[in-house]
Amino acid sequence: MILLVISSIICLHAYEIDVNTFSNYLDVQNRHLHLEWLLNMDKKYINASSSYSFQVVGRSINKISLDIYKLNIYSTYLQNGILLPHTIDSPYADSDQGQRLNIQLDRTYYRGEYIELSIKYSIDSRSRSISFMTKEQTSTKTMPYLFSQCEDANCRALAPLQDTPAIKQTYTATIIYKDTEAQDVFMSADESKDQFKILNKPLDEANFNWKYKYFIQNVPIPSYLIAIVAGNIQKVPTSAGIRTFLVSEPDKIAAYTEELKEMEQFLQAIEQYIGPYTWGTYTLVIQPPSFPIGGMENPLLTFANPSIMTGTGSGLAVTIHEMAHSWFGNTITCVNWANMWINEGFTVFLERKASLIHYKIPDDIKLNAIIGNTSMYQDMLGYGLDSNFSSLHPDTTGLNPDDSFSEIPYEKGYQFLTYLESIVGEVDFQNMLRAYLAQYKYQSIDQKEFQNFLLRYLYEQGVDDYSTKRYKILENWNKWVYSPGLPPVFLDFSTNKLTQALDYSNAYITADGKQPPNWQDYKDFLHSQKQVFLEDLFKKAESKLLKLNVVNQIDKDLKLTEENDYELKFRWFRAILTVGDKSRFTQVADFLGSVGRGKMVYPVYRALNQLDHDFAVQTFRSHEAFYHPIARNNIINILGLKDSFIQ
Repeated sequence: MILLVISSIICLHAYEIDVNTFSNYLDVQNRHLHLEWLLNMDKKYINASSSYSFQVVGRSINKISLDIYKLNIYSTYLQNGILLPHTIDSPYADSDQGQRLNIQLDRTYYRGEYIELSIKYSIDSRSRSISFMTKEQTSTKTMPYLFSQCEDANCRALAPLQDTPAIKQTYTATIIYKDTEAQDVFMSADESKDQFKILNKPLDEANFNWKYKYFIQNVPIPSYLIAIVAGNIQKVPTSAGIRTFLVSEPDKIAAYTEELKEMEQFLQAIEQYIGPYTWGTYTLVIQPPSFPIGGMENPLLTFANPSIMTGTGSGLAVTIHEMAHSWFGNTITCVNWANMWINEGFTVFLERKASLIHYKIPDDIKLNAIIGNTSMYQDMLGYGLDSNFSSLHPDTTGLNPDDSFSEIPYEKGYQFLTYLESIVGEVDFQNMLRAYLAQYKYQSIDQKEFQNFLLRYLYEQGVDDYSTKRYKILENWNKWVYSPGLPPVFLDFSTNKLTQALDYSNAYITADGKQPPNWQDYKDFLHSQKQVFLEDLFKKAESKLLKLNVVNQIDKDLKLTEENDYELKFRWFRAILTVGDKSRFTQVADFLGSVGRGKMVYPVYRALNQLDHDFAVQTFRSHEAFYHPIARNNIINILGLKDSFIQ
């Protein structure tokens, strides 16, 4: 065990540092975290304490520095009761990365020693990681609701932490709550068998009971994977399989369970490609619509936006993606956010391999790669093709890493791995990925370590033509990782299905406001073809080829303004706003108040802001309380506003 710890310390120092943590994690590292939270969901407040088991890994230390964000810190003390002085400062005050909590220790501690430390603090509505919702904002409207979202560097708003993916720790938690405020509570951890215990309370608190749950996560995880959800929610098994479960508000359980009946098969498809699922059970939480992203891969408790639930199964690629994170991201993790593609590029690669195994539609995989490439290019244009944010290694020194969040690590990372696979060969590449997972299980690494492993593996396996393959791998490696803009090598994902979708959009342009003869083809399109069609309409709108009379004819034929599939609807609204259509402002505003998923609302706000800034601001102010803090801040930036009305 000692040798393993020493080995991990040596490796960590050899990897890239994380510029987005204020903690002194290279000198001291937390091994275990325990949280005790008393939830007051009506008042949007959590009374909290956290306990740590730090190990000194540097030569010596006399203080511990942790990341925090708008936490109320009351006291810091050793677990033997000795109070420790602390100070709070802001190394990058303008970056919105939070503050640094500096705890002065009682003496000098040396390499190998452990420090048992506790902190009393509280969380309130200013938190960037906790979203407090009133009961009126929920579907059942019977209880308030609470959920967390920590990725990238937002877990410092949940507890004082070494908020970096470089540090992995086990954690336990005791959550105390009122039975009138939450039917149940879940975390990204296993539940102990002794649950729902009713606690003694004063006689004047006769209208509710205090309950508690205890959680245990025995696998070391980075802080951004700590997660909680509480409210009027229930957990049920999905209709197929014994490992997969669903959590949602009770009025949605039946419909969601039916749509997710193939969750076990999704898991088996991933296992078929990459190997066994090692986390035990898999639970998917369908969050309220204000959840700011499509999905979040918290181990044992994946979160997803309800926009993935279309009634047709067309949005379930998100489910496969988040499942795939159980291997890439949760088991092997990027060492810092500059290496995010180590999480996301690998996960997209595995997601599409599993989707091919499950659905057996090669054209759909190619089309999704094309759609992803389009989204990636739009993000690159937003940053600038010369910006390092359009590379696979963004420099976020002095900045919030959320500022670099985009499709680039997902899709450019996917294309890089597809390119490497084309050099190595499909079978050898698959075997390499399985060996890679075994080698770095529960570790955090950087791209250089992956490169070293890939070359070492191919050499040790004695693959054919090793020298040539090594040369081709290294030839463009640095360009793939460090060069901004489009990938250095073009990958061809073309398919007849792509041509069919593009011809369909051209038919509408040619018809010039009339119904084209092939207008009914749309209903037989793959879901990905429909997305390609709408993406092409947006491109035509940007180049002034799409006119309002064509927009009206398309909507008359396809009823896209009334579409229930949000993947299609946001693309439609973005396109028509880019044309200059103001006649559907009411529907656009309603849409922006019904979903908080950034992928869908940010592009529509950008298009709306360019068309009518005042209406865009008015729409945002109408729905501001609905949005998660992460989404709210991004929309504020899109609209060029200085701040939010909500404090």
